[in-house]
Order: sequence, then C-alpha cells, then structure tokens
Amino acid sequence: MSYRCFGGVILGDVVLEWTVPHVLSKQQQLIKAIVLSAAIVLLFDAIFFIALALIFVAALVLVYIFVIRNWKYEYEFEYVNGDMEVAKIIRKAKRKTVDRFQRKEIDYVKKGRIHEQGINILDYTSGLPNRDVYSMKVKNQMVYFEPIEEFLLEMKNYHKLR
Repeated sequence: MSYRCFGGVILGDVVLEWTVPHVLSKQQQLIKAIVLSAAIVLLFDAIFFIALALIFVAALVLVYIFVIRNWKYEYEFEYVNGDMEVAKIIRKAKRKTVDRFQRKEIDYVKKGRIHEQGINILDYTSGLPNRDVYSMKVKNQMVYFEPIEEFLLEMKNYHKLR
C-alpha cells in the first residue's frame, strides 16, 4: 500500500496533495467472487442451454463493466490556501470531484471516527484497519479521511485541530 503525497509552500501559497487508495471491503470481495464463480458455471452450462446462458452471460458482463470495474479507485486530496478538494479517481483513468471545502467552513478536525446525531457522514478512507482516521466537521457533515502530517500542522496553525 503506497501513499503519494506532495506538500510545500510555493510563493507564500500552501499546497498539499495526497492520495489514499481504497481497498475492497469483505462484502465487495465476496460479491466479486460470486460473480466470477457464476461466470465460470454459466460458461459450462452454455453447452447445454445456449439461449438461457447467453442472457446470463450478458447480465454478468454488464455487472462487471458497470459495478466491479468501478470498485478500483482512490481518493485524491488537494489543499490549496484553505480550500480542500476531494476527488475520486476510478481505475487511474477517470477523475471525478466529489467534494470541496473551505477552511472557514471547517469547525474542527479530531483523531478517530466521531459520531454526532443528525450529521451526514462522508467516508473518504482506505478501508484498511489500523490506519489513523480523522474526523473533520464541515457545516452539517462529518468527513472521515486519512490526512498527511503537513495537513494536520496546517489545521493546528488555524486552531481547527483538537
């Protein structure tokens, strides 16, 4: 598991960038195994029931293309002068901006997964156990993520880290 990060101060601007690769959960691994097993069984069944097997094989191909392929992704965090952007990079080919936060909107950043009543939870973590997960409260949302040290120092400078 590797994390890429870039950080620094360029002409007075604070620029931090890091990525967190996502690992499939046990449930997703099970679904992937079931779909692959079903594909193998249907391949053997195609010998006896060609018409029915073609329908199932087409369904499995569609499930693979639209669901399982999209499970290989990572989160990219960009922090520039107080503005933070979270992007989801799917299969290292497609980049989709998921969220944007401004430093003035951040109430606090705390270590651990904080649960508060009536707040939406956004999970941008790798899914691996024993990782340092932080909670960041932004407006009416709780964001779980795995920051780099430079980001924590930046939040400490603005009294957002508790």
